[in-house]
Amino acid sequence: MPTTLSLLLPLAGILAGARGAALLSRRLGFPAVFGELILGFLVGPALLNLLQPSELIHFLADIGVILLMFLAGLETDLHTVRSVGRAAALAALGGVILPLAGGFALGIGSGIPARNALFLGAVLTATSVSVSVQTLRDLGKLNSPQGAAILSAAIIDDLLGVIVFAIVMSLESGSPLLTTLLRMSLFLPAAWIAGNWLLPRLLQWEKRSGHREASLGIVVALVLLYAWAAEALGSVATITGAYILGTIVGRHIDESHPIHQGISALSFGFFVPVFFVNIGLQARLDGFLASPVLTLGLTGIATISKIIGSGLGARLGGMSAGQALQVGCGMVSRGEVALVIAGAGMAGGLLDSTIFSILILVTLTTTLITPPLLRLAANLSSLRSLRFPSLPVANWRDYCVDEQPPSFIPSLEETS
Repeated sequence: MPTTLSLLLPLAGILAGARGAALLSRRLGFPAVFGELILGFLVGPALLNLLQPSELIHFLADIGVILLMFLAGLETDLHTVRSVGRAAALAALGGVILPLAGGFALGIGSGIPARNALFLGAVLTATSVSVSVQTLRDLGKLNSPQGAAILSAAIIDDLLGVIVFAIVMSLESGSPLLTTLLRMSLFLPAAWIAGNWLLPRLLQWEKRSGHREASLGIVVALVLLYAWAAEALGSVATITGAYILGTIVGRHIDESHPIHQGISALSFGFFVPVFFVNIGLQARLDGFLASPVLTLGLTGIATISKIIGSGLGARLGGMSAGQALQVGCGMVSRGEVALVIAGAGMAGGLLDSTIFSILILVTLTTTLITPPLLRLAANLSSLRSLRFPSLPVANWRDYCVDEQPPSFIPSLEETS
């Protein structure tokens, strides 16, 4: 009980502070997630040092991002995804190749060994769309073509990033790469088929029995099961499994269904705010102070390579310039995926503590700048779409030479 008692006050502070920071952020014109990230950065070790990261907070944050990605899948319109499939694939490909090359080149230029520099580039390929998902929700664009492209590209990007990560780690440890790729290729279709077979039967049982609370609990259990199976059996990130299940469930229910409403309340009322605050808590200034040039270089490459690589891919895939810019900006955030890969690299001896600290700061920076970048891109796209109403005549001279005025100009008799 003493351990539990010592954790209650920090959790209460995180939840209350996150709610207040989210409201303030909205009032200032930013997405809610921006305030939650800043809160974690302010109260964490980077600045005020009022709150330290802990295993419990990290565990709750992991649950939060899993539920958030399930909701993202739940709200993904698969018809829209299919319409932007080519753009999403090219955006993901560009968003992997450019950061990988940029990170590797910067690592080599900084005197890092080639294998370590390759892993540094692999970390930069990772995309975390959890921040983009929340930002798109705030902007009302989660189900837009660019929102669908970002989410779809992130899933493909995750797979490509895991492949790159697996290749680099197999080069280091000698583990069989073909085994990893085989597990991925078997897991994804099996998860899709199993979910589409099971879920209709669950909903039919719910309709006959009326136990909607029980079905909600079963779906939450399935989310956790899919998240576990994705990494343990399929060699992909846990959030990929949650997103896949979300897309399956979203085919059979709408937003008014108790499953959707219940998981949304559970996620945004508790777990998701903890996740975003926890990202800020993990920030450290040690890496920046140790090597500010490398920090700024990695931050610039991490940002620009995603905007150009993913944006150009989306443009080549047929999207408009404004939509492609939004896709590129939406792919900037690294978040938990980069941290997981970086942690594995540090444990495997491919990263030292200084570069790991730098990557944490780069991850936080890209996560913080993604909401304003995405919002700016959306605003620019809206401005570009504005058109002045055309006059209902073929030539301006018609106003001067026509004996009869256009119908929308009142005659003298009508005005007198």
